[in-house]
Amino acid sequence: MALTKVQADGGINLADTEYFQVNLTTSQNGNSDNTATVVDFGAKGTVQYDTKSNFDSSNDAYLLDSSDGVYLISFSIALGSTSNINTETLKDVAAQVEVATDGSTYVALFGNGFRVQDNQGETQGSEAISGTYIYKATTATTKVRLVGEGDTAGGVNFDIKKNISENTIDINLSATATYLSVVRIA
Repeated sequence: MALTKVQADGGINLADTEYFQVNLTTSQNGNSDNTATVVDFGAKGTVQYDTKSNFDSSNDAYLLDSSDGVYLISFSIALGSTSNINTETLKDVAAQVEVATDGSTYVALFGNGFRVQDNQGETQGSEAISGTYIYKATTATTKVRLVGEGDTAGGVNFDIKKNISENTIDINLSATATYLSVVRIA
């Protein structure tokens, strides 16, 4: 299946195209320090696109619609300490997309993690992580979800932020900072 189909009249037909995106619209605050946490898109997010109606809000996962399709999976996540980001800092951050080929047993697919330090070796109060991966489905029960983790210097909880402008970094942007998107490309 191609991402787009050109019709005889030169128009583009997207009727059977599969794409999905969910955005975090309410921050997920108070997550346990140094604990991998599934992003709660079901209760704190808004589905922007779901052409196949395959989002399962009870486990915050998207069911791929094809057992042999090729997918472009992208994510972004903003992590910050629960306390004031100028005084309570993060030591390490990580995020990953997990996949469950049986629909319920999740394992890491791809992601990123790093120690949070500036050019003077000082830790920061927040960080954003993003990534993109091409994945080929192998079963009809494959689901994907997003997980984030923050390890704070003081052992306090961490937040998963909905956007960059809410005490995430020292700039004021209103862009959606935490999302998961899936597009079938073949």
